[in-house]
This record gives sequence, C-alpha cells and structure tokens, in this order.
Amino acid sequence: MSAPLQRLNRSKLPTHPSASANPEQRFWHSFKSPLLINDYASITSIHFSPVSPHDFAITSSTRVQIFSSKTRKVSKTISRFKETAYSGTIRSDGRLLVAGDYSGLVQVFDLNSRAILRTWDQHKQPVQVAKWCPNSVTCVLTASDDSTVRLWDLPTEEVTSCFIGHRDYVRQAAFLLAGSTIGGGAGGGLVVSGGYDGTVRLWDPRVPASSSAATGADDSDSHSPAVMTLTHPSAIDALLPMPGSTTILAASGPVVHVWDIIAAKPLLQLANHQKTVTSLAYTINKDLTADASTPTASSRRVITGGLDGHVKVYDTASWQVVHGIKYPAPILSLAISPEEKHLVVGMVNGLISIRTRTSGKEKEREREREKQMQAILTGAPLDGGKKKKTKAEERRLRGIKYTGDTDSVVLEEKQKIVHLRPYEKDLRAQRFAEALDKVLIGNAPALTTYTLLSTLKHRSALKAALANRDEATLSPVLKWLTKNLHRPAYVELIVDVALLVLDMYGHAIGQSPMVDGLLRDMRQKVNIEVKQSMTALRIGGMVGMLVQGAGGEGVRV
Repeated sequence: MSAPLQRLNRSKLPTHPSASANPEQRFWHSFKSPLLINDYASITSIHFSPVSPHDFAITSSTRVQIFSSKTRKVSKTISRFKETAYSGTIRSDGRLLVAGDYSGLVQVFDLNSRAILRTWDQHKQPVQVAKWCPNSVTCVLTASDDSTVRLWDLPTEEVTSCFIGHRDYVRQAAFLLAGSTIGGGAGGGLVVSGGYDGTVRLWDPRVPASSSAATGADDSDSHSPAVMTLTHPSAIDALLPMPGSTTILAASGPVVHVWDIIAAKPLLQLANHQKTVTSLAYTINKDLTADASTPTASSRRVITGGLDGHVKVYDTASWQVVHGIKYPAPILSLAISPEEKHLVVGMVNGLISIRTRTSGKEKEREREREKQMQAILTGAPLDGGKKKKTKAEERRLRGIKYTGDTDSVVLEEKQKIVHLRPYEKDLRAQRFAEALDKVLIGNAPALTTYTLLSTLKHRSALKAALANRDEATLSPVLKWLTKNLHRPAYVELIVDVALLVLDMYGHAIGQSPMVDGLLRDMRQKVNIEVKQSMTALRIGGMVGMLVQGAGGEGVRV
C-alpha cells in the first residue's frame, strides 16, 4: 500500500526573541490599572501594613496618608506634625503608626483615633528613620541626623539602647532578624544602619554598654559599640537586610552592594542604575514564575528604584535584571504589598504611582475586554461567531461526540483525497525544473518559492532544477534572488542559489544583455545590503554600550 499524499509544508521562519513573553515578564506586566496621584511635596516613605487588607502609609510634607488597598483612595490622614514628617511605619498588628519629623520628634499614633500616644524628643536633629520591630510590638527603632541610632521601649518610654559610631547623618536603619527574637532591649534584635559617612554598621544590643564619656556623648546616654563595619565609597542612601540574616543590600550612589555578613565580604555589585539608588524592597509572598506555596531564596525578587526614574527587578538566584519599569520622574521611595498585588512608587515631584495586579474576577474581566478589543480590530463578531446552545440543543446533541469505550473496535475512516498544487505534482514526479518555473512565473508568494528552493536543496535537486536554462528561464530566478535579498531569513539560501547559478552559467556572462543587466542589479543590491549591515553593526555597538550601562549584567567583585 502506497503512502498517502501529503502537501508541501511551508517553511517556518525564525521568530523575534520578544515575540513571546516569559512567565516573569507576564507577571510584572500584570500590574496594570496604573493610578497616578499628585501630591504637593516629595514622597519620602511608603510602607504597607503587615496585616490584611494591607493598607499602606505614604509620608510626604507634614502628613502621613493611609490609603485603602481595596479602593486605592485615602482613608485617613495624620497631619499632626509641625515639621516635615518622615518614615511613617505601621506596626505588625496594624493598630499603631510611628513617624519622625524634621525637628527630631518621634511620635506614635493610634490609627483608629489618630491620637498621639507617645512623643520622644531625645534626638536633636531630624529623624528620617522610625520603624517597629517585626517580632515585638513594644520596640521602636529610630535613626537621626545627630549620627545616633536608638531603640525605644513603648510602655516605659525609655531608650533601651543607643548606638553611637557614625560620623555623619544616619538616614537608613533596619532590624536584622534570624527568625526569632535576639536579646537586647524590649525584644529588639540585631540592628543594621547606614550613614552618610559611607559605612554600614551592625549593632548587637546584647553587647554591654560603655561609658559615654569616652565618646563625648550626652551623659544620659550609654552606647554599644558596632560589632561589624562595612565600608563603601559614598553615602548610604538605601539599606535592605534580606530574610535569613546573612545578606545585606546597601545602595551607595548608583551601585547596590550585596554583602555576606557571615564572611564579612562583598558578594556582588549591581551597577545597573545611572543615578543614585534611593529605595530597595523585596517580594515575600511566593515564587513569581510558579505557584509555590512558600517563598524560597531562589524565588525572591529584589526591587530597586533610583533617581534615574527606573525601577529594576533582580532575580536573587543569579542577581540578573529580569524586568524594568520607567517612570516620568526621579524615584524616592517604593514598596510592594505582602501579597504582591500593589506596586507603589513615590517620586520627587510628588507623583504617586499605584499599579495593581489583576487577579480572580478582575483578571477574567480584563481577559474578556482584551478578547472584545481583538475582535473589534480583526472585524470578527464580538461573540466569537458562535451562539450559545440552549438547553434543548444540548440535550439533542448529547452523546454526538462519543468515541466508544476502551474495548470498542474503531473502524478506520477512508483517507481524504488530497489535492496537490501544480508545482507539488511536478515535485512529486521529480520534474524539478518545471516545479521551479511554475512558482517563479506564476507569481507565487515569496515564502512558497523559498519553501520549494529549500526542499530542492534538501533533496540535492537544486542543480537539476537550475540546469539547461536559457535567457528566458534564467531571468525569473535572478529577479527573485535580487528582489528578496533584503530579507534576513532568506539570505543563506539566496547566497547558495546565487553561487550555484554563477558556477553553472559563469562561462555565459557577456553573451546575454538581459542576464548581464540582472547580474549588475544583484551586485548593486549586495553592495547596498553590505553598507546597511555595517551601519547596523555600528548602531548595535552603540546600543550595546547603553544597555550595558542601563540594564546589563552585574559586575562581580
């Protein structure tokens, strides 16, 4: 029994690398519905509540605004500040908020009544860091321009630890937790701070306090020395301890330094920003590319924002940039919600950008809107051209697609008659020259001719198809080669066919004015393509330098 007839399959040309998005890109592209809000001052701090529904506090000018994560609108405003407010942070239970201000005051507010519960005025200069301890509801961390870092006990209103060692403003500080409370003060833990003196210092409240007389500090203060000091070339503008207490990210100028504090040495330098990096954050919920139930070190993403207006996302497994977002103004602060639904960015000009990731019913409605828009663009019916069957039709058609049980005998259907095109009949009968003439003279699509030439080359029949041609039959071949020389996907095949034609008919050059003219046209087209390729290579080199500086690979130490 002979094999069934098969039509000639068209060649599949290579697709553009960006034609299909990977899961990482699809995840970050799902942050749609951007909401832009104009404030009248720079956005200095953004913080999400650790408890559901994860409302977020935005600090700017002399107020702290609480935004609802459901409506993305202001639900409360705390404006009981006489000076510029900084670092409005919500406690782990979502009930209290702490913030510092330009005068050096640190205030604790009740979020329900907005009443002031505590006020501390020991700092003599602006306090730009005020944070709650993640695993203690009574411990507060503050850092000030007076170069001190302090731990406070909320019930007693006393300073439990004062860390002195920085020689300039301290604008960054955070708790470094190892999964459990580590001694010191009111349940504090290890503390890491960064200052404008270019150092990142690690403090342990369990280290015995030394006398303040040796340092010239206030007599009411006792301080603990730093247990580790990490030096950087410029001021520390952002600081981020990674979960696990072994890795710290410190932004010094446009470079983010990744430190291993166990070995006390740098692991990596991320130099993908063009200007100072002002904010750092990480995702904490789950793997972005898979539905993992618990986060892992390889599934976390680090997010950086800088004064160049770029937000970059890094994979912590390879520390490569996996996504980037451009904003219209320099970025001062950013945060991502614990459930990874909202990405909020604050800018120097007071602009707030809130991007929300669609999920559940919202995602289904968004997909339906995209289908309707695609139908409108293509001219197809909005219902997809199919009417929904009624219940009576469903009952009537029930079982029509039944294919039988596993032990049923299935009779083979008769083979369908395949109608071959004329050039396919010639190809099947090994009339290669006739097949090539029919696609060239018949004005077939360029892809059909390319497919036939590729098939002839694969069957080693290209020489037979081009042999014994005269001026009239060789001209269509040369015209097609010249016409499609600009197509990058066709170049390799066109070069092979052109070299074979010159090898076979080189002795006849000069005998036919028509063939000579076509060869001259091909030579001119080749020269044009070579010049364009050289220009493209030069442009590619320029773009490569820009990409290397803006979003290239990190520089390893």
